[in-house]
Amino acid sequence: MIPQKYTIPTPWNRHYAKHRAKALEKRHEWAFTDQSWYKIWQDSGVMQYRGRRVHEYCMVRLDPIEAWGPHNCMIVTRRQWLQKSAYESIHRYPQTEWHPRHGYYVPPQTKEKYNVE
Repeated sequence: MIPQKYTIPTPWNRHYAKHRAKALEKRHEWAFTDQSWYKIWQDSGVMQYRGRRVHEYCMVRLDPIEAWGPHNCMIVTRRQWLQKSAYESIHRYPQTEWHPRHGYYVPPQTKEKYNVE
């Protein structure tokens, strides 16, 4: 049996590995550790609803130039993400950055950085 590479529970170590691999494939910087990534999902309260369907939740970066990390991410519904993507790509709406007020769950590090309560 191959030992686990990450110290988080089994289904979540695969999700973390896929998320990290996809970010690195797209040449995005990665500042999460497995524990910090898992903690954000755990604290959000919607951990079991993470997924790719419209009614599920996903993690987004607030600033697309900065690294994926606890200081720059928040949890939103896929519906919000798809709506924003559609407006920016299909309707040619000017690209806008995410703001913490859009998020379902915003980690404390992000709140401190953007001075949001």
